[in-house]
Amino acid sequence: MMHRRQKRQLIFAGFLALIILSNVLFFFILLRPARSDYFNLQGSIDELQRQLGVSKTTRVRLEKTGDQLERFDQDREDLFSSHFIKFDPGFADLSPRLSQMAVQAGVLRPVVDFGREEIKQYGLYSVKIKIPVQGTYANSVNFIKMLESSNTFFLIDSIEVKASGDTGPGSTSNAVALSLSLETFFYK
Repeated sequence: MMHRRQKRQLIFAGFLALIILSNVLFFFILLRPARSDYFNLQGSIDELQRQLGVSKTTRVRLEKTGDQLERFDQDREDLFSSHFIKFDPGFADLSPRLSQMAVQAGVLRPVVDFGREEIKQYGLYSVKIKIPVQGTYANSVNFIKMLESSNTFFLIDSIEVKASGDTGPGSTSNAVALSLSLETFFYK
């Protein structure tokens, strides 16, 4: 009976050893792909974290650009209203501005010739101005400086300088006559 019992225990031990051996083999067989998948997932996680950092930076930059675009219309309106003349009162507003600058500079300003180009660019209408000015050289220079520093945007295209033709009793020898070609813009 002992012999049978030992035989049974041996068979049972052999069976357990076979199960343990098959489990160890399955463990090693399945460990390699699982380990490979683990390292692949770890690499993917690292790549996704890097992309997340790039995405955050891009999002911040796009939000800043979005804020700037939201302010664009207001900034544009502020620029137009502070440096250009409104289209509707245009010429009625422009002529007194030029007259006031001429009086402040101490020059004579005869009739001004205006011409408006109907070509609309950037919401602006170009206005060409030809203005003859007479006065002393210093006063003429002051008038040009006033045009350059004016809140209204004036482009000086050309300046023709001549000796003044006035030789009357009130004229001075350093009087000059200027013919200025200017450009400004109206907006709607």
